[in-house]
Amino acid sequence: MPHRCVKYSGTETNMTYMTYSQLKDSARARLKPVIGRFVGAAAIYYGLMAAANRLTSVSSVFRQSFALRMVLFFLFTVLAETFVNMLSIGLHYMMLKLYCGRPVQIGDLFYPFTNRSGTCLGASFFMSLISEVPIMPAFTFFMRYSMEAEKISIAALSSSFDASAVTITPEMMTLLSLAFFCCTPALILITLLQITYSQVFYLLLDFPSCTLKQLFRGSRLLMRGHKGRYFYIKVSMLPLILIGGLFTCGIGTLWITPFIYAVTTEFYLDLITKRKI
Repeated sequence: MPHRCVKYSGTETNMTYMTYSQLKDSARARLKPVIGRFVGAAAIYYGLMAAANRLTSVSSVFRQSFALRMVLFFLFTVLAETFVNMLSIGLHYMMLKLYCGRPVQIGDLFYPFTNRSGTCLGASFFMSLISEVPIMPAFTFFMRYSMEAEKISIAALSSSFDASAVTITPEMMTLLSLAFFCCTPALILITLLQITYSQVFYLLLDFPSCTLKQLFRGSRLLMRGHKGRYFYIKVSMLPLILIGGLFTCGIGTLWITPFIYAVTTEFYLDLITKRKI
């Protein structure tokens, strides 16, 4: 793989890009000999993700101060997301090693914690902000609604509580409406930003001398004209994720996750080799 800073010229070669079907077939063939190692890495990845996401529950302890609760919720959510992104870089690293013909080990999952940790941490942190900041207004209203619901639950423990009088107050309805109103544009913005900067982790590993600014700019330029194709690929994999996860109680996700990473790695390599860099 090349090791130089990305300087996109804005032009493309005349070569045809791979279709989703071709990406899938190539990814499946690449993964088959080493699928066991990637399943093991995926199991560790999801186990650590579940542990990290427990951090967000710490904020619920602070019931008296809504502001403090929201600050802590945002802080711990970003920390958990940053940690998970670090692990995601490890999976990206495993895939690039596979495609470079180098031996892949489960321990490669922790590569970002021992190599170029500062850059990996910075990229992970900014990607977590991309995912969490736009949705925070919606979470704020949801949290307000949750606190009002908690008050009703606490009142239900009282012997004088009249169960027939339980109702959602106009204030709660307003909070819920505002939360859903904020969700739609936030999810659209998050999706657009995640697609735009979807190649940051690959570029980080492929071009180690680049700064964070160059990596994010490189992904933005690399994805120019290909956001729709990437979105189509992601959407096309949704049935696989839903069916494979639901019908196997989540166990199938351990096989599906490496396949998804392999397809996106194929996309990156197909994209970068056919651009004039």
